Amino acid sequence: MLRILRGGQRWLTALFVIGIGGVFVLFLGLQGPMNLAGSTSRLVVVGPYEFDVADFERVRQRRVEQLGNLGDQLDNPAVRDSIDNLAVQEMVDTALLALAAEDLGLTVSKREIEQLLLSAQAFRDDSGRFDRDTYDYYVETEYGSEAAFIEDQRRALLSLKMIRLLNGLPQVSEGEARSALRRELEEVKIATLVLDPEVDAEAEVSDAAVARALEERAADVRALFAERADEYDRPEQVRARHILISVGRDASEDEVAAARTRVDAARARIEAGEAFESVAEEVSEDAGSALQGGDLGFFARGQMVPDFENAAFAIEPGELGEAVLSDFGWHLIRVEEREEARLTPYEDAREELARALLQREAALEATRQRAEALGARLVAGESLEEVARAEALDLERSGWLRRGGPAAVANLGPSPELLAAAFSLEPGQSAPLPFEAGGRLALVQTLDKRPAEETDVEQRLEAKRDTLLAAKRDARVGSWVNERREALLDAGELVVDLSPIRGS
Repeated sequence: MLRILRGGQRWLTALFVIGIGGVFVLFLGLQGPMNLAGSTSRLVVVGPYEFDVADFERVRQRRVEQLGNLGDQLDNPAVRDSIDNLAVQEMVDTALLALAAEDLGLTVSKREIEQLLLSAQAFRDDSGRFDRDTYDYYVETEYGSEAAFIEDQRRALLSLKMIRLLNGLPQVSEGEARSALRRELEEVKIATLVLDPEVDAEAEVSDAAVARALEERAADVRALFAERADEYDRPEQVRARHILISVGRDASEDEVAAARTRVDAARARIEAGEAFESVAEEVSEDAGSALQGGDLGFFARGQMVPDFENAAFAIEPGELGEAVLSDFGWHLIRVEEREEARLTPYEDAREELARALLQREAALEATRQRAEALGARLVAGESLEEVARAEALDLERSGWLRRGGPAAVANLGPSPELLAAAFSLEPGQSAPLPFEAGGRLALVQTLDKRPAEETDVEQRLEAKRDTLLAAKRDARVGSWVNERREALLDAGELVVDLSPIRGS
């Protein structure tokens, strides 16, 4: 739990729901009373404030509602833990803000709480008047006493006042917003030379190096095992060819029978000696596989429609099965190969994986050395195009790329560092060092640049100013809360114990 509390968070005041509105909607319209009032199990302590199971459940329910319809996901332990953590963070941070407000001398008057209650739609009757019975029932069921309820609202209002105080400090000038927009809307065209490391599976890796990798880099080896899960945990598969004679879902019995006659005719041709591939190419109505002689490649259970799949897995390799009817029509199936399920535990694969990891890294290092050698030629005066031509390498030219747009580069994937370098270069200049992304290395040259259109800047100026201000406010509140949280943790005045609700 300390990891969660020390992890910090981006402070989204839009999701930091305080006051009573959201809670009442849950209580009256969705979940009904939780019947936890009076619980004495202390879960969270923040300085002088203590929160029990009922307090936690109220906040947690609100978080569930904010996240929308989670359905069966709520049964997932990881999802439940994530929601629990969000609830704890809200409780802690609300208390931190309220404590800070008290330290600054801020208060909440009786009149402010009365106005909050009277304005709550959930406490009004059909005529729009305050409904005391509804109010009393909610307070008694959820809090056990009006004093506890009023204290919760006082703390919430104090925290809101502190947020407003902190939000009033950041400012964004028109010039700052204009400068940020010009930078964001600037565009560039680039050329990239991408080098893909070629792993040599036969490259020598000593047994001693493998042993060291297993001892010192077990986490990296396990990560490679997870990456190659399909290789080591593979279900039973078959490779099959088929000929399809389509039958519509609303086809009549005569149409179904006519299609069966056609597939039987195809079967007779194959049994008479014609190649399955030739017949499939001629008569199959599956455009995706007909040109490949009906070849569907390897597939496991669950990838095809049930009728087709059940038939395919019942046929022995080399056999031609009986015609089978699926939602798509009549199929004539021949199974080419079968691969039995293979479950390889980590312990059996770890030496192979460690060797593969070292071979991959050796290939990347060799490619890096090559890229740096090519970069040295750029420094010496050659253009990237000249280097690519001399090395018989492909040079990828981009269209206009915006600084504030996606960071993906063709044949490379996301590479914000490469794009940032491209914007720092003048047209015709190249970066001398390679950039890495997605296991590849790339050299970049800036081909052309153009500034932001001023009309575009003017149209977006106010929205950008609002966005920057919101980001500054989030950062300000988040930083302040994190510092306060750390101080209380270090002083032992912030304690979280969810064992009463988790049974441990």
